[in-house]
Amino acid sequence: MISDAAAASRIFVTRNWYVGAMSAELRDKPLGRLICGQRIVFFRDPDGRPQAVSAVCPHRGADLGRGRVIGDSVECPFHGLRFNGGGACTRIPSQDAEAPIPRALRVPSYAVVEQGGMVWIWPEPNDTPTRAPEVPEVLGLKAPWRVRLLPEGRLSAGSYLNTMENALDDAHLAFVHKATVPGASERVAPFRITVDEDRRGYGGVATMAEIIAETPAVADVATGSGGLLDFIGRFAFESLKPVEKAYHYRMSGFVLITTTDASGPRDYTFAFFTPGDAERSWLFGGIARNHSLNFVAERLLERYMPALTAEDAKILGELVPEARGPGGLPIPFVIRADRQSFPFRRLYGDALVAEGKPVPWALDGAGAGAATGSGAATGDAAEAVTAVAGR
Repeated sequence: MISDAAAASRIFVTRNWYVGAMSAELRDKPLGRLICGQRIVFFRDPDGRPQAVSAVCPHRGADLGRGRVIGDSVECPFHGLRFNGGGACTRIPSQDAEAPIPRALRVPSYAVVEQGGMVWIWPEPNDTPTRAPEVPEVLGLKAPWRVRLLPEGRLSAGSYLNTMENALDDAHLAFVHKATVPGASERVAPFRITVDEDRRGYGGVATMAEIIAETPAVADVATGSGGLLDFIGRFAFESLKPVEKAYHYRMSGFVLITTTDASGPRDYTFAFFTPGDAERSWLFGGIARNHSLNFVAERLLERYMPALTAEDAKILGELVPEARGPGGLPIPFVIRADRQSFPFRRLYGDALVAEGKPVPWALDGAGAGAATGSGAATGDAAEAVTAVAGR
């Protein structure tokens, strides 16, 4: 972990919205989070509005996330100093009430917005956002759709690069997710990749025949524990015949996977990934579906989502040490299946460059030093990288 917050934040795009917490997580106590290498504390003011400031008390370095919320401020657990949502110190209990509070005694503050059942943060301290959060339509789906969210954010092993590329990669399904995605093919269909006009995202579409078995993975019992609920679950899910799979990535860390059959979209699996520190990332997400709307299916999904994410966290945490850092493996060899995930490097890398920050990973097989260059990518992913780079 990079200990200096300023240095750590330089490996992430910080003039950008990310999900910082689920709305339900933010109640009457402060909520400490590590986001983009910065220790941040969320809390609600008396009007219920979310606030976010640095969690490092400038007096002696206590963690404000371990304090209390008093009125419009969060109170330090060490000496009782209080700081409001704007970062200003509002009380020093060890001095007379009439004594002035130094203007310089303050903590960095962060812009936050609560929408879609989530608290979004702009992790550039003391900055004014240049755009609104992109709240995806999937969060507002109504009947006959049913949306199930993970109840809280999860900080797991995996640098932001490794986590995002894993989320956008189908080639690992047959090996990492044998229990949760039974029937996944070892082959990866050729996704037709399109870059968004604003160059803040991209997506791909492919036919299902070469991707997974005809029945959704959760219907084949997510956890593989073999209990009665698993057996009943085989009959609780409709027998679907997916014909197409699509995925879409946006700069907010949002990944949407859409499964479609002859009647239209049937499943949306979605996630919001937020940088934690150099080797860990936050996951927020859920599943939306318009089928199998019964009690047994709901119970299986409760087990399925944590089981699926645990498998990813395990494999990312077991990468060799030299591959776990913010830049991943120093010189990765790129294969055909990486066409699906590798363009993330270019788009996020371009956003880093736009903020005057170095790109910590390689884009062309020549090492991280060539990350902003125009060299050709290694292997069959070259076409995808070239398309994203516009070169």
